[in-house]
Amino acid sequence: MRKELFDELVESVKQGGAIMRGEAKPSRKFHYPSARTPLRRTRKQFAICINTDDPELLEPRKIYQVMVLGDDLLKVIDEAGEAAVYPASHFVLIDLPRAAERALFHVNRQQKADKRISL
Repeated sequence: MRKELFDELVESVKQGGAIMRGEAKPSRKFHYPSARTPLRRTRKQFAICINTDDPELLEPRKIYQVMVLGDDLLKVIDEAGEAAVYPASHFVLIDLPRAAERALFHVNRQQKADKRISL
């Protein structure tokens, strides 16, 4: 490991220790929904991916069906009908005309039916 990276790691561990002992405040906090807390049901929406950490899983400029899980998380459903949770910052929620939403929901339902038939 390069010395400057190791020094940065050591400094980070020291800061973490100070935070744990109550000697310093964290620079940021992350909140995740508890597995025991039921998530509120929201309607399915659509969003455009604007950022991705893994382009094999998420394609920028592609429209995905999503459900809002909280202020900073989205449940994203891909074209195979599989769901994964991603940061909301990777997407922009969009409003589509009713006819477009119905057409996209119909395509998703048809793909799920085709998937069940092929199994």
